[in-house]
Amino acid sequence: GREDTAQELTEQSISESNEMVDELERAQVAEEKRAVFRALTRLRGAAIAAFDGIARSQTAQIDEYAKKNQWRAQHPVRHLAQEESDISK
Repeated sequence: GREDTAQELTEQSISESNEMVDELERAQVAEEKRAVFRALTRLRGAAIAAFDGIARSQTAQIDEYAKKNQWRAQHPVRHLAQEESDISK
């Protein structure tokens, strides 16, 4: 009678307490995942911004080089027509 009821209530209380602890653990894991994801997202944003800055700098340097150094100016092209004799004579 009473001992069985007391035992059932105790077991039910233990089971519910275990479920509450499990739920707290799941909530903590979810919060840790959220915090890590947010931190990684910020880190990714910072890395992309830094990479974009490097890419812009490299592009600017390429443009600067292209303005100063033109291949045709350093390597004149002699056209065949210019090298031929005057054939009108």
